[in-house]
Amino acid sequence: MAISSAEITRAGGLAAVAGGLLRIAASVAPVVIESEFARESLYIVVDLCLITGLLAFYASQDRHAGWPGGFGLVAALIGFGVIRANRAISSIDLYPIGSVAVVCGLIALTTTSWRARTSSAWLPLMFTASLIFGIVASAAPEASVLSVAAGVVFGVAFACVGWTLLVRRSVS
Repeated sequence: MAISSAEITRAGGLAAVAGGLLRIAASVAPVVIESEFARESLYIVVDLCLITGLLAFYASQDRHAGWPGGFGLVAALIGFGVIRANRAISSIDLYPIGSVAVVCGLIALTTTSWRARTSSAWLPLMFTASLIFGIVASAAPEASVLSVAAGVVFGVAFACVGWTLLVRRSVS
């Protein structure tokens, strides 16, 4: 029995919603979860859900995405790779570089989606807000609440990416 593209898109949408909600939870994980192993396990599950949702979103946009959307996909995937391989490839914390790559990739991809009228303008705006909050939090460590805000806004935006997939597929 073959799986239809609508079923794959639905699964990707559900993964994106789950990844977004889990990303919100991960924003407070360092305060709530004491075990480093448990936190890292949560982060891996979050990233797997986000990557699955990202691939489904791109697949739903491929005819509208053009090179900016393709660039966005590649940038985001490289960013996830840098984040996951951070400790293995460098003694310097590469998370900020990887997270900027992910968010910039998502801004590019969701902008192409919005311009093709297949998603809301709120998506690239929310990812941009997340990027700004993250940059300010990195530049001003006393503004650590902005780091949490960046993760929460990112999570909400990604859950909305998933919702976009679920709604569009259920209507068509």
